[in-house]
Amino acid sequence: MRIAVNAGSLTTENLATFLNLVKLHPEHIFLFISEKENNTVDSFENIIPVVIAPPLAIPVKSRVWYNLQLPAVLKKNKADIFISEKFVSLKTKVPQILVRPDLTFIHQPSLVDKKQISFYKKNEAKFLEKANAIVVNSVFLKREVIDRYKILEEKIKVIYPTAKNLTPATFEEKQLMKEKYAEGNEYFIYKGTISPEKNLVNLLKAFSFFKKRQRSKMQLLITGTPGEKYEEFVRSLQSYKFKNDVRLLMDLSQSEKEKILASAYAMVYVPLYEGEGNEVIEAMQSAIPLIVSDIEFLQEYCAGAALYVKPDNVKDIAEKMMLLFKDEQKRKDFIEKGKAQLKVFEYKNATEELFEMIRKVAG
Repeated sequence: MRIAVNAGSLTTENLATFLNLVKLHPEHIFLFISEKENNTVDSFENIIPVVIAPPLAIPVKSRVWYNLQLPAVLKKNKADIFISEKFVSLKTKVPQILVRPDLTFIHQPSLVDKKQISFYKKNEAKFLEKANAIVVNSVFLKREVIDRYKILEEKIKVIYPTAKNLTPATFEEKQLMKEKYAEGNEYFIYKGTISPEKNLVNLLKAFSFFKKRQRSKMQLLITGTPGEKYEEFVRSLQSYKFKNDVRLLMDLSQSEKEKILASAYAMVYVPLYEGEGNEVIEAMQSAIPLIVSDIEFLQEYCAGAALYVKPDNVKDIAEKMMLLFKDEQKRKDFIEKGKAQLKVFEYKNATEELFEMIRKVAG
């Protein structure tokens, strides 16, 4: 098969899944399509990088890219199937798989540019209808797509992310991370994208509430990857009252991030809307308790293994932080519940499930 992938559309986690697919199936050719050169694919003999430069100074350049430039490239390269995250082409006859449609514009329109909202409203139903198959990462999202857009259930496949091989930190490792990043103190952690939908402003407000009430040396570590309005968030930290107790840790290796996570007192993950979930899986694997938003997606992933909060209620978030801080037994109980919940993810193989769907759709 000649499998075309919109590599530029993929999240870091989904890109890793496809690179694993490339390794497992050297008998197939993968066309990694993007808007600019990607050096990460150079080491794979069965990947052919394809660059489609988007048109300049055109307001509808995404429409031109997907519906004019892309179909021509797929035809020229004799692609048997095309796989893309969020969008598909409405003008190609090549079978397509749509990975994780983004419904943020419905649940949190304030987080999406107005022009983008108009684009999604006009085209989301078309994308879902055009795709030969749809991959989602939760039953919640599958139900949303069926209920809102009347898509046939058999067209949608739920593929949970496969849990990584993470392990809890030893006592010595925890002490090392606390000394290195938190002046020897315990710390809460947020790990993920630094962007508005992750609700980090309310997390900071909740941490202020916590510090005023508890008067402890507890710190807050924020690590992950820059997202939309990242610079604005960095500037806001400069005027934050407890800025000396908050560490923004960027440009770290994946290994170092995992060590920092596993050494945390608890993860506080309170997004306004969530479409992934890898972070909470990693926290459960690392044997740290979770405080998360009570949105349906995270309830599906965490079940009884987390303390739930209203993400728009700062006091609620702070009180759950204080509850774990004061009750060590409750903290241990949630860690054990997290270990049990991991069974949902440990026996899944997202890569092979995806490949079976590719074979089916491509015929």
